Parts: sequence; C-alpha cells; structure tokens
Amino acid sequence: MKSGSSAVIRRYRRFKHWDYEKGASLFITIATEPRRPAFGLVERGRVSLSPLGEVVADALASIPRLNHGVRLYGSVVMPDHIHFNCSLSPGLKEPLKVLGGAVRRFKNYTTAMAKRSLAVEADGQSPSSQVGRTAFGQTKLWQQGYHDYLLVSRQMIDSTERYIAYNPQKWELMHGKGSLRIEEPLSSPRLDVGDYWKGVGNVALLAPEERLVSLRVSREVVEPRELARLLAKMESAAENGWVIVSGFISKGEQAVRDMLCRKKGAKFVRVRPSCIPNSTYRPESVYIDAFSENRYLEIGRGNDEVAFGRSACLDLNAEIIDIAISGEGMALYWKPSGPQVLAKGE
Repeated sequence: MKSGSSAVIRRYRRFKHWDYEKGASLFITIATEPRRPAFGLVERGRVSLSPLGEVVADALASIPRLNHGVRLYGSVVMPDHIHFNCSLSPGLKEPLKVLGGAVRRFKNYTTAMAKRSLAVEADGQSPSSQVGRTAFGQTKLWQQGYHDYLLVSRQMIDSTERYIAYNPQKWELMHGKGSLRIEEPLSSPRLDVGDYWKGVGNVALLAPEERLVSLRVSREVVEPRELARLLAKMESAAENGWVIVSGFISKGEQAVRDMLCRKKGAKFVRVRPSCIPNSTYRPESVYIDAFSENRYLEIGRGNDEVAFGRSACLDLNAEIIDIAISGEGMALYWKPSGPQVLAKGE
C-alpha cells in the first residue's frame, strides 16, 4: 500500500451514503505501534502524561490551527492511543483527504519529536519520562492509518464526548478486569446506526449469520408447569444453536437466564434497559462463567442512565425484537396461553 493520505483513506470503512462535503462529525482513534504505553500512566482514573505524552497532547490541540476546516472537540491522550472528536466544515474540497492530511501531519510531527527525545540523556529525568523514552525504542511510533467513526446524531456526539471523559476510568477497568473489556462504539448490522451502543462480552454473537430469537415473557407466567415448558423450549433452542436475546427482567425471563448461565454452550445476549456505565460497571456474578466461556454478551445504549418504567420497558422490548429480526431470527412472546411468534427476520 502506498503511503500518504489517499492510502489511509482507502484502508478504513467509510459510510457510503454520507456526503462528507456537507460536513461531518467524527470520532477518531489512533494507536501506537504495537500498542506501546509511551504516553504516560493511568493512576486513580487520571492520565499522568510522560514528556512525549505532553508533546502529543500539544500537537493534538494544534490540529485546528494547522488544518483549515477541521475543528477539535473532546480529546484524551491515553498511554497507548488517543481519541478525539472533530468536525469537517461544509464545503471542503475532498474532505476525507483533508482529514487524512491532518492526521498525517500530526503523526509526522510527533514521530519526529519522539525520535528527538531519544537523544536526551536519562539522567535527572522523572519516572514518567522514562515510560515515554524506553517504550518507544527504535521502532515506529504509530500504527498505520487511523479509525474514524461517523457520528450521525446529537446523541452519538454526546455519548462519545462522555466516553472520552471516562476513558481513563475505562482503562483501569480493562486492565484490572482483563476479560471484561467494554467495546464501544459497538458496530453491528443488527444495531441501529443512529444509536451509540456499548458491549461487554462476545460481540460476535451479533454477527449477521447468527440465528437470534428474542424472548419476552409475560409477568403472568408464574405457574410451575408453564415455566417448565418455557425452560424446555428455550433449552432446546439453545441446543440447536439459537442465540437467546432478552432483557431478562420478568420472573420467566430470569428463569431462562439462570438456565442459560448453567448450560454449557448456550449463547445469549442481555440488552440492558440503560447504558453500560464506563466508570462503575461491574458484572453481576451470575454471568461470570458465561463471560469466561465466551458465550455471553451484554449491551446497552448511550452513556445516560434511563429511569426504568413502563415506557422504558416497552422501548426495550421493541429494541430487542428489532435486533433479533434484523437478520435470520424471530421474536417470541410467551404468555400464560403459550408462545406467540411476533415477527420473523430474513
């Protein structure tokens, strides 16, 4: 692949139906090569920048001044990557090349400064300086290219701004709980592109080829024989490769959840009625085995807490149905009279 902004532009997924010349808001991620923690340390939810990290932060802040038509909003320099929100002004000629050029200049400058820092004697330098110096070594500073995510709604912009602010706390969660990494923004053809999703667990369970069945169980399903019938039906579905998707809120849904947690090989997705909180997320103990066996996914929208009531419950149920029938799947509503198929996907 040739060097330069055109090569960078071809490398990453674009939104085919978006006219970038009318302007765009984007969430950008750039990572070090190969994820070396060259820019500092995270301590108590805050980033303590190394001298190289301070150079990167200053260079990041200078992007709007050096690149016409590019505005910068929230940003964070993490030990081995950076995130920032930016916008491309309407009317730019070849706006993606403008963005690619801005990233290329930023990388070239910070790489040159990193190489220059290697010539500085270590005597008298602080421990955080040593992180920047020794982690970089003689290799390239940045991974090739960058990842850009188009923000198509105010909700997505607000969510990424909060995500940037919470990123140091998320770092501590990821590195303290290695198997519980929060993936965001979560991208899947089964999820509405206008919403900002987060996920913890096996995100491949939302792949188009997976067969999903959404489950809603009436609160009136409490009779033991009917609960047993429900559990037998869902256990059979799990044995036949179906991924069960639910909020797992009603008594019947929780009984199915407990069965799925115990059953080896059973795959399921919990859709939360509210967001996954970056700074305070802790998994419920009932899901730990399913997490470790890579057969469970927990997802939630946005970064805002939602008061759970009837309206939120109806919205949650509708979202779960949409997720299931967006591919090869079906939606099931279990009443005291038995199961009812609400809709089928492809």
